[in-house]
Amino acid sequence: MKHSFLLIATLLISTLVSAQQNKIDYTNTRDGENVEYCRTHKEMKKLLMNPVYLKMHAADQAMLKRREEQMKTEKQQGTVYTFPLVFHVLHNGGTENISKEQIEDAVSILNRDYRLQNTDANNVAAAFQGMPSDVEIEFVLATKAPNGACFSGITRTTSPLAFDGSSGQDQIQAITSGNDVYQGNWPGDDYLNIYVVAEAGGAAGYTTTPSMWSQSSMFNGIWILHNYTGSIGTSAVYASRALTHEVGHWLGLRHIWGDANCGNDFCADTPQSQTSNFGCPNLTTCDGNQDMVENYMDYSSDACMDSFTEGQRTRMRNALDVFRTSLLTSS
Repeated sequence: MKHSFLLIATLLISTLVSAQQNKIDYTNTRDGENVEYCRTHKEMKKLLMNPVYLKMHAADQAMLKRREEQMKTEKQQGTVYTFPLVFHVLHNGGTENISKEQIEDAVSILNRDYRLQNTDANNVAAAFQGMPSDVEIEFVLATKAPNGACFSGITRTTSPLAFDGSSGQDQIQAITSGNDVYQGNWPGDDYLNIYVVAEAGGAAGYTTTPSMWSQSSMFNGIWILHNYTGSIGTSAVYASRALTHEVGHWLGLRHIWGDANCGNDFCADTPQSQTSNFGCPNLTTCDGNQDMVENYMDYSSDACMDSFTEGQRTRMRNALDVFRTSLLTSS
């Protein structure tokens, strides 16, 4: 009887802990989905509570502003940046251990969206005709591990932490100590580390914006659910642009609504927007202009999400020049 009571108590505690870890903010989910689409703004809010980070963040933004002024006198088109990705698949032996083909599909979608090769970019509203921009950034799977060994650009780690996203740092630790390629640090200034997991703290994905704070750290990466990676396998077309969205954050973009209702996303050519447009609404809000629900940095459906603007292109390339330069020369 005593053993039965202890077992029931253990199971109850485990269930309560799991529920706390997976508590969903349904004001932050897209229509018909049961995960928060993105948690980047929440991660940034926590970081900005650290006075040391806050001071560094202000300096980072000043550097970006100076770079923006410099770029006004420089050639804007024609230089294509390419940098290496490593997909770290954290799984526990189930379908979350996605195939190489699914990962290659995700890379293909990134290249399509960042090079304006998606045919649906022609579907923008009349108010935004001519605004979709070729960001001139391309992505490749890395071929060399930190120890010089050749590999496929994919690591795999078996751990129950695939289903526990309460600490991204714990998930990183599981990967560095248990993956099948190289046990050690995968520097965030040599690779864009993408952590494919089964649970990411209740979100489909999240990252942090560029900063001197974590350049070489593996925390300078992107978390993404396996079923929001690519458009095949465990994922689907409706979820396939979550990684496009998160890479935008990783390159310095805010949500189209500026992480506050009618907030500032620091891109002059994106109209002020209400908080989190869901579905594909045709709305006129904030400054009297039509909301740009076609933008990758909104929460709109993948059916209408199809473009970046020139201002967003400039901000992302500024961030590359200031914070991600080492990735462009990574061997």
